[in-house]
Amino acid sequence: MIVATSRGDLRLWALRIGVAVAVVLLALDLVRLIGTGLRAVQYAYDLDYGEGIVWQQMINIVAGAGYAPLGLFPAIVYHYPPVYHLVVGAVAQAFGSDALATGRMVSLLSTLASIGLVGRLAFATIPAEEPGRVRLLAATIAGGCLALSPPILHWSSLMRVDMLAGAFSLAGLALTPGAANRPLRLALAALCFVLAIYTKQTSIAAPAAAFVALWLARPRAAWMLLGWCAALGLGILAVLSVMTHGGFLRHTLLYNLNRPDLSRAQIVAFAILVHIGILTIAALGVVAVCRTLRSPTVAALRGKVATDPGAFAALLMLAFLLLKTAMLPTILKSGSNDNYLIEWLYAAAAFVGIGVVPLVEAVFTGSRRPSLLLVAMMTVGVPIQAYHILVGRNPSDMTLSYAPVVERIARSTRPVVSDDMVLLIRGGQAVRWEPAIAAELGHAGVYDEAGFARLVRAGKFGFFATVGDRGDRLYDERYNPVVADAIDAAYPRRERYHDLVLHLPR
Repeated sequence: MIVATSRGDLRLWALRIGVAVAVVLLALDLVRLIGTGLRAVQYAYDLDYGEGIVWQQMINIVAGAGYAPLGLFPAIVYHYPPVYHLVVGAVAQAFGSDALATGRMVSLLSTLASIGLVGRLAFATIPAEEPGRVRLLAATIAGGCLALSPPILHWSSLMRVDMLAGAFSLAGLALTPGAANRPLRLALAALCFVLAIYTKQTSIAAPAAAFVALWLARPRAAWMLLGWCAALGLGILAVLSVMTHGGFLRHTLLYNLNRPDLSRAQIVAFAILVHIGILTIAALGVVAVCRTLRSPTVAALRGKVATDPGAFAALLMLAFLLLKTAMLPTILKSGSNDNYLIEWLYAAAAFVGIGVVPLVEAVFTGSRRPSLLLVAMMTVGVPIQAYHILVGRNPSDMTLSYAPVVERIARSTRPVVSDDMVLLIRGGQAVRWEPAIAAELGHAGVYDEAGFARLVRAGKFGFFATVGDRGDRLYDERYNPVVADAIDAAYPRRERYHDLVLHLPR
């Protein structure tokens, strides 16, 4: 006997299958992210230009020599505050582990924590009248969609400060709802915000968003949060300033210079393109939140966010998203990369949860008819992007060995300068000169490039190892003409090893 099935039933089951496929692919992408991170932990060499200098900064900070005055040579700039370096140093010391592997593991664990926190924040923004299973699946999708993000996949595997800073920011945001009447929770939120700022000094959007939301709901709590942040932040600043004889502010503010570069706008354009599915769903979530928060007066809005936890969480995340969007132009400078988008993607992902609610409710109950745009993005756009990430190649090649270059560095009786600074530490040398920041400071007139060029012409170095050569974008960004001319004159012989060019003396 053939059982008649209505066209509506077929559409519902097709919708359920489409959402199930998307969720499974997101789960597989998360597994891949973890696998990529664990492979990176086991890889002994550089995966990103900044890893070596962060490692050397950690060594110096733990030894009490961080944020020292900038000399002609050595010339090391400390781009960031010391929390990440201290965390990695403490963990490596406690477990006796390799510092590079430890730094990457800290980033991976921070990423996983951030995914969970985004899901938690998404859950909080979804109206409480929605069924629990709807809220849970929608929040799971919100957190899981971060696993299909190329920037998240890449930076989760690196010894860089970004993922830990993001995790602290999200932890502070997650603690903010319900903190107005709980002083200890408010203090813990402030501590997380301060730790985020002392991990990466640009992590100001999260505490600012928390202040705005609390000011509308409970002004007294907002000022208490500000007081806690000021007390903790200024106290730490005073200690660091005394310990470094003023070097901390000098390095993180005065020496942290970059030339404007409008071409970096393409990073944002590319990010929008590759995240078009989740960003479209997030935009639908923003529209839904704006409708929820719409009030005839500011007083009415205050009353709503003071009495409705979901409305408060929605306002909190909306403020965070708006602030991170306003900060996107900071990417328009030399040396910037898509790590500038990480917290913006976190903020957007939280709105995926509320954006996908009509679809999830339709899947469970069939009682709602989600928009065609939402259905298309969740059942076609997200699976395509998730599958692309799943089958695509790793962002970094973890099969290359640089052992011969490390051995060459170890044999050198003179300092070696390398774009791949991990190789220097592996070869038993310290990183004494970072090319990119020296070029920026030289261009600004803060660093004596001519003096360094004289050292190069005098043959004071064993050799130079650069990524690319003159005429290549990266090389020309890292070596201004006065230094590049000196390298050409004193180190004219060239050998290539993978992506490195070895500049050797006559």
